[in-house]
Amino acid sequence: MMSLHHSGRETSLRLLYLAAAISGWGLCSSALAANLELPPDVYGTYAPGGDCAKQPRIIVNKAGIHLDTAAGRRGPLPTMVSYTFVGGARYNGIQVWALVKHGGKNRWGDDNTPVILTFNAGEKRGALTAERENPGKERPVALDGPLTSVAQTARFRLCPTGSR
Repeated sequence: MMSLHHSGRETSLRLLYLAAAISGWGLCSSALAANLELPPDVYGTYAPGGDCAKQPRIIVNKAGIHLDTAAGRRGPLPTMVSYTFVGGARYNGIQVWALVKHGGKNRWGDDNTPVILTFNAGEKRGALTAERENPGKERPVALDGPLTSVAQTARFRLCPTGSR
């Protein structure tokens, strides 16, 4: 009888653990499914050296991220926003990442994200970097003119308020 009671207790505990795991998975998947937006404190116009008379310019607002380059304009860009792209759940700095979706799907069926925009880059407010994801690895995704221009420029600063 003792082993039967013990077996029932184990079964109850296993069911409890299973219920907790399913509940946690549901919370986790809904958080992953959420489409994060850029925070308003990164809104503004970014240009090389913070000089908005120069191109390329990256304009960020509630509508999204827009590019204004000599090669043309593009936007709003399809992006995937992350507050913890580097460092995972333990990251608590001010950087915010926007992974630009471009060029279809990769071999695993996920969106290609060949350009990564890092707002508050290097933990410095108003700094923005644009870099190729995994440059030279596997088959690089071809970029259009505006994305190429932004990735080649690489470093931007937030323009003073009132600029373009």
